[in-house]
Amino acid sequence: MIAARQTVQLILRAVLFIALAAGTAHAADTADGIVAHVLATYGGAEAIGRVKTVAAHGTITDYFSDREGVYSRYAERPGKLRVEITYDDGGELRILNDGSAWQSGENGLVPARPMTYRSMVYQYTYLDLPMGFADHSVPVSYGGRELVGGREVYLLKVTPAHSPEIRVYIDAKSYLIRRVAATFRMGIMGGSELATEYGDFRPESGVLFPHLLTNYAGNIKLSEITLPRIRINAVLPASLFRPSPSP
Repeated sequence: MIAARQTVQLILRAVLFIALAAGTAHAADTADGIVAHVLATYGGAEAIGRVKTVAAHGTITDYFSDREGVYSRYAERPGKLRVEITYDDGGELRILNDGSAWQSGENGLVPARPMTYRSMVYQYTYLDLPMGFADHSVPVSYGGRELVGGREVYLLKVTPAHSPEIRVYIDAKSYLIRRVAATFRMGIMGGSELATEYGDFRPESGVLFPHLLTNYAGNIKLSEITLPRIRINAVLPASLFRPSPSP
């Protein structure tokens, strides 16, 4: 009788453990659950919420044109981004300021083409993560689990205005954002996926940032950006985000 009672108790404990584990897994496999883990991994919602500006400087290796250059990026929340790339034989400048955008032209900056504008909104949005998660400034939905590069990841779908849907791949063990991607439609030419993979995560002012970014078009590696210097909450001149000469 005692043995039977012990057996029943063991079975009940096992059932309870399985139910609790299933409930935990179910809670984690939601957009809100995954975002909560991401925020905790990157330094906590409070520290992340204090990030208002990011200035990043380093180098870029352009595999498409076989060039090395200097890379600088300035971002100010919400909605402002400036990306400067300088090579020995030229360079590129792009500016996003809320709903306006400019890009390099033959005679200086010109209003960005529609495709360039969408790509800049895409770039700002994915670079703004996890800050955009912390203040709920972007709509997020859960897309399931996948294998990317042999690594199990959670897929979150971010749907900003004026940009294609962004697929955010989050390591299921570390909760680091490993890859972001979006498909840009180009009429009768079909669609093309642009993607960025992250590496070399290091804390800056208590928040993790990737110091290595690798960019792809489809399966083609376009460029690699190394960022040894990232400054958080530096005061950025308003002129950085206007179509005027660099300060």
